[in-house]
Amino acid sequence: MKKIYLIVLLGYLMFACNDDFLDRYPQTEITEANFFNNVTDLRTYTFQFYDYLYLSTRDIPSDNTTLEKGSMRDLLLGNITADNYTGWSKNTWSRLRSINYFLKYYSKAEGEESEKNKFAAVARFFRARDYIGKVQTYSDVPWYSSTLETTDETLYKPRDTRELVVDSIIADLEYATMHLKDDDDKTMLSKWAAYFKLARFCLYEGTYRIYHKGENDLHVTKAPEYFLTKAVEAANAIMKSGKFAIQMGDVNEVYGDLFNGVTDLQSSPEVIMYLDYEDDKRQHGAELVLDFENGVSRSFADSYLKTDGSFLPSSELDTLQVTDVYTDRDPRMKQTLFYPGWIHPNTELVYKLPIVKTGGYGQIKFLPKEKGKNYDEWLGCYTDLPLYRYAEVLLIYAEAKAELGQLTQDDIDKTINVLRDRVGVGHMMMNPAVDPTQEALYPNVTSAQKAEILEIRRERRIELYGEGRRYNDMMRWKVGKLFEKAQQGIYVPPTGLVDMTGDGVADYFISDDGSNQPSDMPEGIISLITENEDIPIYLENGKSGHVMFKLEQGNFGTFVEPKYYYRPIPTSEVLLNPNLTQLFGWD
Repeated sequence: MKKIYLIVLLGYLMFACNDDFLDRYPQTEITEANFFNNVTDLRTYTFQFYDYLYLSTRDIPSDNTTLEKGSMRDLLLGNITADNYTGWSKNTWSRLRSINYFLKYYSKAEGEESEKNKFAAVARFFRARDYIGKVQTYSDVPWYSSTLETTDETLYKPRDTRELVVDSIIADLEYATMHLKDDDDKTMLSKWAAYFKLARFCLYEGTYRIYHKGENDLHVTKAPEYFLTKAVEAANAIMKSGKFAIQMGDVNEVYGDLFNGVTDLQSSPEVIMYLDYEDDKRQHGAELVLDFENGVSRSFADSYLKTDGSFLPSSELDTLQVTDVYTDRDPRMKQTLFYPGWIHPNTELVYKLPIVKTGGYGQIKFLPKEKGKNYDEWLGCYTDLPLYRYAEVLLIYAEAKAELGQLTQDDIDKTINVLRDRVGVGHMMMNPAVDPTQEALYPNVTSAQKAEILEIRRERRIELYGEGRRYNDMMRWKVGKLFEKAQQGIYVPPTGLVDMTGDGVADYFISDDGSNQPSDMPEGIISLITENEDIPIYLENGKSGHVMFKLEQGNFGTFVEPKYYYRPIPTSEVLLNPNLTQLFGWD
């Protein structure tokens, strides 16, 4: 049965009078005296937490996209400082207080202990989730596990160490794995969702400690192996449960069906948890993934393997035109990116991507495959979205085993090769050939299983594209320097003529000054002379080469390490609490 998770009236009442992030709730409204009386009250209260869940349908910011005009570019140019940074907001801490408030009083309710513990597990799951975001942003943060009053001195305590906060997060998630139920309703938290979150976070923390080892102000003591082992164990618990499997079907459609609304996600064996949307009740904005300013980068498009499992050499990729890019490639490519001849479902016309916005590659993953009455409006999409997928569990398991130096062919066969079997791509084997392009992306991998790690990262990038994982992956692998590289789009040949629809007739003529324009240029072609001020693109070689963006010319900025792997606490918050000192050079 479909459910819509909204912040109930209870939640609005509780936040109505909050002026500071840990202020007292209005005592005339929701109190322990008039609430938390039974299990129904607990269920009602915890419904509000589900509204915190969301799935990103874009990989912004990351090297998967072109033309990044937002916060990352501001960071690289030095425009973000402690004085103007707006994180550490009242709302993020208010969420935490509502969780701790529940955990303080839930036990007074009448009912079975197992039922009460289940809802405590829901609250602790969301507390862990909240703190994961804080650790990934600031590293050391104050850990609050109780409801504080405005007169409480600990309101003004300093940061706790990353070690303490991470241990507390893991304790919350492990509690959730023990007390959440094996719920068949995949819109509700289950023990498997808790195992998923535990595996994902432990992989993050373990790899973070490998690649960020030695950074000043990184207050940690446990070895990476501790977390990687926990990641393997949590992923393995899901794998051995027999509850989930990779969804199989037509290799040319089955992957895309998970995201574009054709598949019933409740019945999908791959979905551990999903977000339920309904027409006229709750919608999202995935219908516009093809029309955003940020297009898909050449770097990402080049990552796709051939169908036999081999990679294309850079010499071949350097001049591959858009009409040939998709030939004999991993079928996920055409289920993720716009391709020549692709028909837009809402217009039923062959689509011609606007190169000047995207660089030539556009995302169709998450774009509804069928017509919808609101799909041409902002936030008009009501297709369900997979929040936690079994595919990521397999990727977590494989990566953690490889980072531990324990990966075997059997591990690869039950993880990476299952994903490749879904789309008919050749198997990965132990000791694979090293792709120089992959090696250049990740120069700091020194593991004995480096070749396997590079291929697992490729598989992860392809399989999880657009699901909001790429930025965190770049941060934990310490490859922020990739943000300094101007991203590219499609290749334009020396003729300047580009066929975007695959009908054999050019749709665009692109050149720096137009001097190579053919005398018999087709009628109706769009001419882009890049020396014109109103054209935002240029070609890397003037009259040919990959599409690039003028915004990224010249001073693209510097990714300062390790500083930019973190964010500052806003100066305004430090003035309120001088114990909150800055770290990693943000003072």
